[in-house]
Amino acid sequence: MPYNEILSRFSKELKRIRHTASDILGEAVNGLALCNQTLEELKQVVEKEGFANRDMEIQFFKYLKIIPMKYLVYYTEVRFCELRDPQSGDSHRLEFLQGQLDKVNVFLGKHIEFLIYIDQDYQHFDKHFFTRKHRNRFPWIKGQPYFKDRSFNTSHDEILARIRGYGLYANYLRGKKEGSVPKTEQDTEDNLKWTGSYAGFVELVYGIQEMGVIDGGREDTKKIIEILGNFLDVPRGNHTRTYNELKSRKGSRVKFLEEMVYRLLTKMEDEDGVDSG
Repeated sequence: MPYNEILSRFSKELKRIRHTASDILGEAVNGLALCNQTLEELKQVVEKEGFANRDMEIQFFKYLKIIPMKYLVYYTEVRFCELRDPQSGDSHRLEFLQGQLDKVNVFLGKHIEFLIYIDQDYQHFDKHFFTRKHRNRFPWIKGQPYFKDRSFNTSHDEILARIRGYGLYANYLRGKKEGSVPKTEQDTEDNLKWTGSYAGFVELVYGIQEMGVIDGGREDTKKIIEILGNFLDVPRGNHTRTYNELKSRKGSRVKFLEEMVYRLLTKMEDEDGVDSG
């Protein structure tokens, strides 16, 4: 798929920018240029090829477009912060940084129901949230001048990107308050972070447990949840309640695992096509 090729190049170039930038502001400026370029490339493919069906459209706007979009949000906010960061004393600086964190929390609080919808990996409103057909049923989001094009936006893909981007920005702000700027979640191989939903994480762990591939399946699920959760910095949750919610889903009860299999098979088929060409 052309999308995978574009996003693969994006990931490689973003990694290069992070490791070669002399400071965070330089990283933000170069990162913004890359994000805008990538989004424009994706937009051109969408305009040229469209989508075979509604599920493919949802897949793109819910999972693929937000990859560069969340970094566009993140680097836009970082650039703003670096340029406006007061230099007149620690008290003014801490007040400014706390104000930025408050802005993040206000936005997340405003969209708490949608955040729960995403974190629980629900899909029943996806056709409304992540297809362009229904975008006019919801108010147009106003705010920072992120990549906006009504023909390339659904009602909620930017909201989701802002949620993910603000998560990165909040980590950056907390690091600034503590006197150091943290790296983004992909910066180092020894500091991994789970960026999917908690429900998806629970699906994965329960699936691993049923396969019996960790200590022969003798370990308690709770212990595996704790160890992997700490290693991947997964937000705390009630895995038993989440598992029960998975069982009560209408339709597929293992959406994350099915999506994982689908993506892996698609990657293999795409690579087979390239190799045979």
